[in-house]
Amino acid sequence: MAPPVEFPITPSLGTGLRLFFHSQLFITPPLPTHSFANQTVIVTGSNTGLGLEAARHFYRLNCARLILAVRTVAKGEAAKEDIVSTVKQRADADAIEVWPLDMSSTASTLAFAERVKTELPRVDVLVENAGINTADWTLVEGYEQAVQVNVLNTFLLALSLLPKLTDTKTTFPDSHPHLVIVSSEAHRLTKFPEINAPDLYAKLNDQAEFSQQPRYQATKLIEILFTRELVARRKTASPPAVIINVVNPGLCTSNLDRRGPQPPLLVRIVRRILDRTTEVGGRTFVLAASAPVSSHGELQSDGANQDVESWIYTEVGIRAQRKVFEQTWRVLEMRKPGIGQEVGL
Repeated sequence: MAPPVEFPITPSLGTGLRLFFHSQLFITPPLPTHSFANQTVIVTGSNTGLGLEAARHFYRLNCARLILAVRTVAKGEAAKEDIVSTVKQRADADAIEVWPLDMSSTASTLAFAERVKTELPRVDVLVENAGINTADWTLVEGYEQAVQVNVLNTFLLALSLLPKLTDTKTTFPDSHPHLVIVSSEAHRLTKFPEINAPDLYAKLNDQAEFSQQPRYQATKLIEILFTRELVARRKTASPPAVIINVVNPGLCTSNLDRRGPQPPLLVRIVRRILDRTTEVGGRTFVLAASAPVSSHGELQSDGANQDVESWIYTEVGIRAQRKVFEQTWRVLEMRKPGIGQEVGL
């Protein structure tokens, strides 16, 4: 007889699909109108797709300084030119800066964080959009590449800059700093079998268990579980100095899965019906970056809080969340010793 499964996870697919189709077919996130005047905003993965459109909105909404954090500087410069050429009410192109950031590299991630802390007097918004969804199996610094980019270095950057966001609130009391992690409704689709292994990340490094969409779903779920546990464990004032939330942009026309094969014709037709434009998807990032304190630790969807998958609220979910956090934390501490003390853990 097989031993009992430690984390019996059963997604509520019917509920998830109803939420998905209702959002995609009947809801359009509103055009953001909140002013970001005097604020410094960082958007990772902002040379294309949703990140570019979110950056365009931040510039339109008068942020004082916009950092496009991109892997390829030449593409970032092209994105900057595109933003400036389309936002006609502003002529201050020097408000946009292009900084190199390769989220697959720990050294690049830490160097970027150090530059932010050294060169920027304040950081009011950090939107962590950079991510991948790929069918290619590759290990980067000993970890499968989607795990490396979507999870490990996403949270390495988040935690490295959390003190800077906190200091911004102290120095500029009128600021309401936001840390926004871009996740997905895809977190609802996985049974997350890897969580039952003694070592979560060793299991995620097993090539025999790898498949593109299940891996993407798992990384999006880990983002939500880690963020929820981080918020629960941090001892902060009420209201918190930094609002930390997770955002679901919905299904959008983008090049997130550009490394994979072209989907079948039927899938492409369905996506033509369901997909949001990148501009509409980018709105959700900006709405999350100006969301009220009630969004702290929550999933934002269509500009409002939305419950995560129902099993996450159960005893199984609480234990899974704790395990994800603790095993992820060990990796982050190895990459940046003392990071826990820096963020108050």
